[in-house]
Amino acid sequence: MGSPLTFGQYLRKLRLTAGFGLRAFARTAGIKPSNLCRLETGRMAPPASADVIVRLTEALGLKPESPEFIRLNDLAAQARPGSVPPDVVDYAGSQPGVPLLLRTAKGKQLNEPELRRLAAYIQERF
Repeated sequence: MGSPLTFGQYLRKLRLTAGFGLRAFARTAGIKPSNLCRLETGRMAPPASADVIVRLTEALGLKPESPEFIRLNDLAAQARPGSVPPDVVDYAGSQPGVPLLLRTAKGKQLNEPELRRLAAYIQERF
């Protein structure tokens, strides 16, 4: 099995699947073609800003709840160890209850499977 995709590789895959050439996609997303090329080849770090990723995903026609949108944000964070996906930072900054939720999870020392169960609970009930 090959190595996992990077942010740039995944962005390129999504762009090509959507039928965009590099220049046309860069124009649609509002970024320079040279910067898009650098992103896709890994010579430029993924955007830390949720706004930039939203522009890229909107140009691809992705909805914020889509698996592709989420994966692109997760890959952006993975490129910066210790960072949080930009879409999560954006949401957390606008919701005063998020620190309470995270501190409660931290206090209970929830592990990944327990956090996944909590997420499933929230999805089912809200």
